[in-house]
Amino acid sequence: IEQWSGSIEKSLGNETTLELGYLGSHGLHLQRSHLINNAPPGPGAIGPRRPFRTLSFLPGMVLPDNISIVNTTFPVSGINLLENSAQSWYHAGYVNVRRRFARGWTFLANYTFSKNLSDAPDFRSPMFESAAPQDNNNLQLEKGLACDIRHRFALSAVYSLPALRNRGFTHAVTKDWRLSVIYQAQSGFPFTISVFGDTANAGTLLGENPIRANHTGQPIFGPGTRTADRWFNTAAFTTPAAFTFGNVGRNTVYGPGRQTLDLALQREFAMTETIKLQVRAEAFNALNHSNLGTPNRFVNTPQFGTITEAATPGREIQLGVRLSF
Repeated sequence: IEQWSGSIEKSLGNETTLELGYLGSHGLHLQRSHLINNAPPGPGAIGPRRPFRTLSFLPGMVLPDNISIVNTTFPVSGINLLENSAQSWYHAGYVNVRRRFARGWTFLANYTFSKNLSDAPDFRSPMFESAAPQDNNNLQLEKGLACDIRHRFALSAVYSLPALRNRGFTHAVTKDWRLSVIYQAQSGFPFTISVFGDTANAGTLLGENPIRANHTGQPIFGPGTRTADRWFNTAAFTTPAAFTFGNVGRNTVYGPGRQTLDLALQREFAMTETIKLQVRAEAFNALNHSNLGTPNRFVNTPQFGTITEAATPGREIQLGVRLSF
């Protein structure tokens, strides 16, 4: 992987700094799945249209004695060639604002604007697309968005809460409490509008659905979209004609964004010089914000365009006590 970066910083007072930066990377020789024995789209049996109908052992190959060979030539169907020929590109500009701990509080804020491309899906752990290419005879058409989070903002802060009063019982109860905050917001992940099944009749891996849909020309987003029942305009896509590939590119539609707010309130009590007791309360997704999951992306299914699951759980609250000695 080739990487490069640059940044400038400026002090904003005695405790705060501002940083503007850029970073980029270019991935080379990345692994891709190449189904070299797929047939051209068309009707009829797939086997006779495959480039390789049979495979044979190399001359002189020696096999263990406990293996009986009836014939050194045998029929073959799909062949998945794992090539180290894919590439990726990443460019990002970012803004960081840091404040060191002073007068009871500190924070770090970051905003990143980025773009991530690749010319092959991640075969080992694809996002919301097939792990195999649509047209194995034209891999150039696989270039598109990868795990592209265009916008991301993150803020973390720690604040030492001031005690109520200077002495007495109220002071003893309210002193030494610390509040921690983590807020994250980002735009959605891209996904590929696909067809469930091998409608091109070209052959594919078991469990993969690489055929993509056709774009009808209608707008993808409009009135009444971006909801769980209708995230995008489903009329913007259609199933391609039988024995053909679709014209939609990889990862051309973005799913819902996400935002979470996590809070933690804690205090540490010194029982003795060596024994300390920490009391902690935490709230994850404290605002109970509904972060929608990825829409159903298969154009020929009844759930197409709907969202039936959440990307993150609802509010979770936990209490903890830790004794250190």
